[in-house]
Amino acid sequence: MATFSAKTVIQQGGQLMTVNDFQALLTAGTDEVFKRGFDAAQYPFQGNLFFVDTDLNKSTRTSQTTVGMGNMPRNPDGGTLEYDSQQQGFSNTMSSVIYRKAASWTRELIEDELYGQLTDNSEELMQSSRRTVEEIMADGINRALGTSGAPFLCEDGMYLIDAGRPNPHARAGSWSNLEATGALTPSAIFTAQLNFRQNTDARGNKQMLRLVNIIVRPDEEKTMWEILNSPQRPYDSQNAHNFEFQRYEGKVYDHMTSAQVIYKAEGAKNELLSLWRTRPGVADVETGDPDVFAVRARMRFGIGCDRPTVWRGGALS
Repeated sequence: MATFSAKTVIQQGGQLMTVNDFQALLTAGTDEVFKRGFDAAQYPFQGNLFFVDTDLNKSTRTSQTTVGMGNMPRNPDGGTLEYDSQQQGFSNTMSSVIYRKAASWTRELIEDELYGQLTDNSEELMQSSRRTVEEIMADGINRALGTSGAPFLCEDGMYLIDAGRPNPHARAGSWSNLEATGALTPSAIFTAQLNFRQNTDARGNKQMLRLVNIIVRPDEEKTMWEILNSPQRPYDSQNAHNFEFQRYEGKVYDHMTSAQVIYKAEGAKNELLSLWRTRPGVADVETGDPDVFAVRARMRFGIGCDRPTVWRGGALS
């Protein structure tokens, strides 16, 4: 069987796009010039599975929680009233970071360009910002269990998914949103939903939550689909009814690379935030040379989390 040689990789040009960089593109004999793009309309931000979009009115967002009141004691009329003291919870500061990228080209390239490729640089820069935001969100989720690299921390100083989390009210003790390491099974999902229903708040009061979403990597999509769509219990021969049958909604997060499952509940506020000080925007750049033109894209963005009440998760073996 004959073999063929791969083509030589086209060398990348410098920061300034010149005629030499696009010599083939300027040849009149070329029938079509196109750039492979991404259909953003068909694929919205997957990070919105997790993060609540939030606008900042300054460079940082600082929050201070208070611990709610406890239960009402038995106290007859005429008795001594018991006053409940308000206690501060944890404070948390989240920051936004500046991201920028630019493209520039010479007047000669514009004069000789035949296919309209250079006029869409602004659009390409906006697509670059979109990819950047998606990858920042994904990086936070992939480090939810404190895997390699700088950890993604919440207001209590713990990972997004962690055990032994401190409560600001000392008598409430600690709590956990970490599930046991293991395979994705009906039993594991049952345990996760049960743990949500046994959830307590920062003061130790019962705060029942309801599991609604199970989020996995593409690697586990088939397993999750079988569990959630089998009327009978999968993976055994007992022919028993499947407790998880169509009770929850499965989501596949294409940007998740860590071997983990993330569970999301409703019944409390989602405090995992994407922070926008400045939305992506494009502006012309003054180059100081009348024959060199440039545009730049810029945004100020960050992610952070206060109390991860509605999130649970665990590593998959």
